[in-house]
This record gives sequence, structure tokens and C-alpha cells, in this order.
Amino acid sequence: MKSGRKKRDWKSYEKKLVKRGEMLIPVEMAEKWKEELGSMNAGKEGAPYDYPDRLIECLSFWKCLCKLPYRTVEGLGGQILLVIGIDSKPDHTTLCRRFTKLGKKLYNEKRKVKGEESICAIFDGSGLKVCNRGEWMRYKHKGKRKGFVRICFMIDAKSGELLDFSATTENVAEQKKIRPMIKRAAKNRNIGKLAVDGIGDDWRNFELLEELDIKPAIKIRENANPALSEEDPRKRSRWKEAKKFKKWGYRGWARRRKYGQRWQGETAFSCFKGYFGEFVFSRGMSRIKAEIGMKAHFYNRLRLG
Repeated sequence: MKSGRKKRDWKSYEKKLVKRGEMLIPVEMAEKWKEELGSMNAGKEGAPYDYPDRLIECLSFWKCLCKLPYRTVEGLGGQILLVIGIDSKPDHTTLCRRFTKLGKKLYNEKRKVKGEESICAIFDGSGLKVCNRGEWMRYKHKGKRKGFVRICFMIDAKSGELLDFSATTENVAEQKKIRPMIKRAAKNRNIGKLAVDGIGDDWRNFELLEELDIKPAIKIRENANPALSEEDPRKRSRWKEAKKFKKWGYRGWARRRKYGQRWQGETAFSCFKGYFGEFVFSRGMSRIKAEIGMKAHFYNRLRLG
């Protein structure tokens, strides 16, 4: 009997692993150093840039992946520049400022793809600690809980790519980020279906998906009453889905909607935290968003090669 599991393309997978190593020291940036600096400083007011964005991106990747302090990254940057024949290095203050600027750019800019096949997107949320401090320390010294940063991802179920993401304080619920992220993702990508767990069971989400011609795979609450939704014309989309959910049962509904794909969202968070840790190193929501922007960018590069 043949197994239904897909075989991994090991040759392609090994190439991705090799490329991840090449990302750590992009030696080819030396060839385009002057050209990139020239384009960055063209028309710039104030002091010119001394280091191109390619170098800053390389060093920020080291910081995020290896969880290094800024001064360690400063020493690492000096050694990398010596290898490629440049006798200077950015100090840790410059690195902090440039990392934040790069991160804000990556946080606000999402990749656009035209003419692609329909994507099954998954929405999910998780949290990151605001400091690398264990629970035992808080218990032992009676410290106040530091809280966490709530991150929401919209993920391609097939490739694992982050289509859209958001970072907020723990006081902002995941439900409030679903519709804004759907709208942004639908402008940039060809979203054919959206899978969300029970937290997305809101008639406004169903109406928006119908408006954007996106098929819903949103788990209906077990105590949902379809008759109540039928009375309100605004809730017709959710009413239809609730009737099917009651008719088919959870297992039948999940099989027809391929709801099992939603677990790719759990895999994405597991990989993200495995790469970059379960905490953020920045302080202040503006800098934290910049950090999440950098990490999301590097996550896609690591996953997609």
C-alpha cells in the first residue's frame, strides 16, 4: 500500500540550507559597495551614509538569528569588512539607528505578486516576551509581570511564506487585526481561501470575505444558533456557513473545508520562535515593530531560500 505522504525534494532542500549559510556573509556586496552608496546618497540632505543597506541587513540578520548584543555585532561587522578589504566599521549606535530604520521599512512594505495561483491563507496569533527573563526570576524576586507583544501572522499554507504580519501590545485582541490584514493581503496577493480558528467567528469577517471573493474556512462556535443570524440580512454569509457546520458536523465540515491546513500556522510560529527566540530585544512599541519587521523578512528568506 502506497503512503499518501509527499516525498521531500532533498536536493532542493539541501540547496536552501547552503543558501542560508551564504546569507550570513554576502561577500558580493563589496562589488556593489560604491554603486549602492551612491544611489542612497543621491539627493540626500544632511550627512551622507557611510555604509550601504546591504551591510546593515547582513549585520541585522546576525543579530536576530544569533541574538547578539549591539557591541558584539559592531566587532563582527568590523571583521567582515576587513575580509572584503574595507578598513572601517559602523559603531553600535549607528547600527541601532540603521537597524530601526531598516526594520520600519520592512514592517510597512509587503511583497506584491501578480498573476500567481490562488493561495490558501492562514491567520493565527501568538506572543513574544518583552525581555529574556525566566518565570523563576519573577517568582523568586516578586517582580511585576513584564507583559508580552502580540504578533499576528497571515501565512501561505503551501509555502509557509508570511503574507502579512502585525505587532501590537497584549491589550489589542487578535480579532481586531483580522479584517485589516485580510484587506492588505488581498491587495498584494491572490487569496482564494482563508482559514481561521474559532477566534475569527464574526459575521463581519464572513461579509468581508464574500465581498473580496475569498472562501471562508472559519471554525463556527459550537453553541452558534443559525436562526439568529438568518433574521439579520447583514449576517447572511455567516448564517450559510453555520447551517453547513450544523449539518455536516465538525469532522465533515473540516474535511470539506480542508481545515487541517490551519495547523501550518502553528508550524510557522514554531519555526519563527526557533529561529529568533521567544522574546524581543527592543524597547518601545515603535522599535519592537521594526524588530518584528526585520525578523519577518529574514523568516521568509530562510523559508523560501
